[in-house]
Amino acid sequence: MNSYVLSHIRLLTILGSVLAGVVMTTPALAQPEATTPRAAVAKVCSACHALQIVMDTPKDIDSWHDTVQSMIDHGARGTPDEFELVMDFLFQNMTTIDVNHADRETLMAVLHAPQATADAIVARRASHPFKDLADLESSVPGLDKPLLEGKKRMIFFQ
Repeated sequence: MNSYVLSHIRLLTILGSVLAGVVMTTPALAQPEATTPRAAVAKVCSACHALQIVMDTPKDIDSWHDTVQSMIDHGARGTPDEFELVMDFLFQNMTTIDVNHADRETLMAVLHAPQATADAIVARRASHPFKDLADLESSVPGLDKPLLEGKKRMIFFQ
């Protein structure tokens, strides 16, 4: 090839690299920031995989932290606020819980229980640990039974 063609190829290669960098970093071309936990999960997680993989894999909160960090390490994109919202969603909706050992705040978040209900769980289990979901539901008023039914694979009684 002559030098004229080679210089144009080099120029096009450089321009292509510059344009790719502009497209990847231009805020105007980026998606708007997600402002709810569910929207953050949809934006950040579904960019790489189906959300079903998240919904099929309940984990404890430490494992979710490790998973999200691994996704970030592998290129997941989002703002710090969006990743915080993702963790909030995972904590409230996809985190396993041992009802007989979880603290009040965790009971409130994971079981979507009001403070009085979480306090009743803590008080009851101090003298008589819960055996199973039926025992919990029949012993503690104020629980959202349809929600618990949907989360039963994440609720443990050790």
